[in-house]
Amino acid sequence: MSWNRIIRFVGEDGQEHYGEPVVSSGSELIPLFDQGKLVAKELAGSSPFEVLPTGKELQVKSLLGPLKPSDVPIVRCIGLNYIKHIQEGGRTPPPYPSVFIKPSETINDWGAGVRIPKVVTAHGDQLDYEGELCIVIGKAGRDIAKEEALTHIAGYAVGNDVSARKWQRDPSLAGGVPQWCFSKGFD
Repeated sequence: MSWNRIIRFVGEDGQEHYGEPVVSSGSELIPLFDQGKLVAKELAGSSPFEVLPTGKELQVKSLLGPLKPSDVPIVRCIGLNYIKHIQEGGRTPPPYPSVFIKPSETINDWGAGVRIPKVVTAHGDQLDYEGELCIVIGKAGRDIAKEEALTHIAGYAVGNDVSARKWQRDPSLAGGVPQWCFSKGFD
């Protein structure tokens, strides 16, 4: 990758850009943006995985999510992977974490609201949300050796995992077996 940190943003020209924020640490990014002082080194390209520096610095007018839904063919998620969280819910940790998917349309821009479908609110569902570490895979592979795994990671991001718990656990909606994809994958 030609960057250490990447943002997608709207510049003062009103156009969408990729860029590397001019910051010495990630904790400076939001305060500088809030002050209207965030600048990024422009990265040109149609995908965050195939961008190159242009040598230009641009003022950031508004932040977008680092990825667009079209950048993400599928969102693969791991559940029940924090022992303490499992025990807080009164469950026994499984031998392997649960795997579920979300559609790419669940990718959202920075600061954008989360759309809650009417079918969820019509059943009086309780929404639950959790901050999650997202690992962005930038290189395809199969049967990857443990020693090579990190070479496939493009970067890390923060995610908001929103769940409609009633659709996950209520047998009248979810069926006899609790399911995760539908309750966590509304787009």
